[in-house]
Amino acid sequence: MEDGLEDDQSNGHQPESTNGLEIAEDGPGKEYEVYIRNEELVDKLKLLNYEDGFLKLGVAYKPISKHYFVKSVNVGEQFFLFTSLAAWLIKKSGEESYNMPQEFDDPNSTLANILAAAKNKVCLR
Repeated sequence: MEDGLEDDQSNGHQPESTNGLEIAEDGPGKEYEVYIRNEELVDKLKLLNYEDGFLKLGVAYKPISKHYFVKSVNVGEQFFLFTSLAAWLIKKSGEESYNMPQEFDDPNSTLANILAAAKNKVCLR
């Protein structure tokens, strides 16, 4: 502890790891972590072939840029795309009868349906 600096680990603050990159909890890279996580999300969706599955469901579904969910530009559009992606992933996991949300559905019921379907997929012991 030189010059009044404390070790993060002795403070109970553990650095977070993102694909081998360690980001201190309160370090200068923390504000960019959300960008890294969104890039990882897009990479994972591409691994699931969302371009040929999700995007071809309709014209309302557009490709997601690597930082699409980072900034709140059009929250209604972002919410619809997020819930539609969640529904598509639920359908892809085997729930073929799950209904895709509509753009003007009640947001609370849309989220409740997604959470209920996700809870059915999780095995609680």
